[in-house]
Amino acid sequence: MFNKRFGFSKGDEILKEIALILCNIFPPSNSIIARFSDDNFVVLTDWATVETCIDTAQEYLYALHENVTLRLRAGIYFPSDDDDIRSSCDRAKLACDSIRKNHSVSSCMFHDGMSRELALQQYILDSLDSAMKNGNITVLYQPIVRLATGKICEAEALARWNDPEIGIISPAKFIPTLEQYREIPKLDIYAMRNVCADYKVRREAGLPLLPVSVNLSRLDFELCDIIQEIESAVSLCGIPRNMIRIEITESINDEDMTALNLGIEKFRMMGYEVWMDDFGSGYSSLNVLKDYSFDTIKFDMKFLHGFDVNKSEKAKYIISSNLEMARLMGMQALAEGVETSEQLEYLRSIGFDKAQGYYFGRPMELDDIFALERGIETAEE
Repeated sequence: MFNKRFGFSKGDEILKEIALILCNIFPPSNSIIARFSDDNFVVLTDWATVETCIDTAQEYLYALHENVTLRLRAGIYFPSDDDDIRSSCDRAKLACDSIRKNHSVSSCMFHDGMSRELALQQYILDSLDSAMKNGNITVLYQPIVRLATGKICEAEALARWNDPEIGIISPAKFIPTLEQYREIPKLDIYAMRNVCADYKVRREAGLPLLPVSVNLSRLDFELCDIIQEIESAVSLCGIPRNMIRIEITESINDEDMTALNLGIEKFRMMGYEVWMDDFGSGYSSLNVLKDYSFDTIKFDMKFLHGFDVNKSEKAKYIISSNLEMARLMGMQALAEGVETSEQLEYLRSIGFDKAQGYYFGRPMELDDIFALERGIETAEE
């Protein structure tokens, strides 16, 4: 961000100034200081004074540039006699990255839980290709209900990983890992192909079908030709474009997303619906709605977590206000995370179009959705 705003030469100057600050603060008699990569520095220093030195370095950084607040994050690792320098640096960086979104602290001590987390991340990356090849990653479907009719109108495709060695790997673990290491397009393309294969089986058997939403990461638009990948899968299996919904998470607005914006518009012009997933999960919701065009917004389940219609007047006001905004912008609104009849009745009373959550059903095989007692809304309806 600093380089974009002030230029790379100014960025280089800042790096040199930071290096001088570190050299002046950490005792030169018993410290080794180096630039590790990019804006990462590594320090081997005395254990007793390290946290005091970090606090002092942050004070100097605050005063370094009057137009920018430079924030220091530090990960601390105390190596044993068996640790080499590479593993020690990796552990310190892992501790540092763990507080990336926590602006209330400047440093974090490495602990064994981080090591387990690192091992799981490595296992996910090493096992992804074989897991897809061997069918350890499957696609399940969660029903989406139209509140006006009470019928199932769509389903969301969700990847699930059941590993033969370590068991169930949570999507909350493997999806962020694949995004962090830029491997997420592999999973998203694999999931899309599985959706198309499931659709083809039912179509050839003359069985009823539902529109299905598939999740895409913003990185898909940077790292591959995701539109062509989806077009190929859809064409191969004979799926009408209006039977596929493209879901994109709200975090799309974290960076300059010109390629993504063009992709969204192209998807919509081609006949796909594009949804914004997890609306309200971050601070950028309104900017996202201003800058991108969507057919449906999905309200993040955090809105409904612990929601008591008799007590939470503030939550009710937030939900109804955002719903009205969606209506004014010509978008449908879908509430996810519905778990109780009280939540459902309130959402229906204020005019939500659709809802999904454990109240209607957990992720299941596509055939099982059609076996539910709740009626199925056909595409013609």
